[in-house]
Amino acid sequence: MSGVVRGAQGWRLSVTLGRAAFEALEDAFGELADAVVAETVAAAHPARDDPSDAVRATLFGAGPAADDPRPARLLALLHDAGAAADGASVEPVDAADWAARSLAALPPVSVGRFTIAEANEDPPRGRLVVSVAAGPAFGSGRHETTQGCLLALDRLARHRRVRRALDIGTGSGILAVAAARLWPARVLALDNDSMAVAAARETVRRNALSRRVTVMQGEGFRTRPGTRLGRADLICANIRARPIAALAPAFARHLQPGGVAVLSGLLAVEEPLVLAAFRAVRLRLRRRLRLGDWATLILTP
Repeated sequence: MSGVVRGAQGWRLSVTLGRAAFEALEDAFGELADAVVAETVAAAHPARDDPSDAVRATLFGAGPAADDPRPARLLALLHDAGAAADGASVEPVDAADWAARSLAALPPVSVGRFTIAEANEDPPRGRLVVSVAAGPAFGSGRHETTQGCLLALDRLARHRRVRRALDIGTGSGILAVAAARLWPARVLALDNDSMAVAAARETVRRNALSRRVTVMQGEGFRTRPGTRLGRADLICANIRARPIAALAPAFARHLQPGGVAVLSGLLAVEEPLVLAAFRAVRLRLRRRLRLGDWATLILTP
């Protein structure tokens, strides 16, 4: 196993794993690191039918590696799992900006017409750049669930008009900003986590969309203080299967007639649970996108 670099103010551990190995270790990674970024190797254009089954995992810690037992525990975990631990490395990063510097080092991601980048750069012709602030909030554009939602939004924009959109569980705000890039719409983004709300507001600011995208703290479709959300032409939710299924009646109440819902955060094997809940409120599956083991669902009344 690679050794831990001593004297670092913060640390970053990088390793490439098979998808099955990554998914088996994902919960442990979340418990032993302050932030985790996972990207599919060589998945610059994830719409293809056979996405790579390799995952590059980058784990971050905010404390000095020499005083932090977690890097050694992670290396031992990888070794015990037989998950190519000899290819893992722990590197130092400055404590003041460990997450930002680590995420900024990752290359931009292309998804449909979108380019997701930490820096707000001039887009190539025909590309829509979304600048995402580096941080622990979910939504770097590198996970299959986020990519599936971006692909779904890109395709919907070719034949649908959206004047008002809701993004439930916005995380970094990437989907709210993407919707505002595609349509001249007003977007309301909600998340129950105060850190995610702060990250999403920074993402909106970086993309100069504060006049059209509002970020609020709230649980599901409920805001603090309680704000009347009204109906939307588009509702996105990239959370998890059971919370999405529980919110099906709220989707039906808040979706305009003829509107569309984009759902992700669920494994393909969890589709029946979600679809049954939405069928009960008369929302039907119109299209599904699958990237690896993850599904993105497009539903309409």
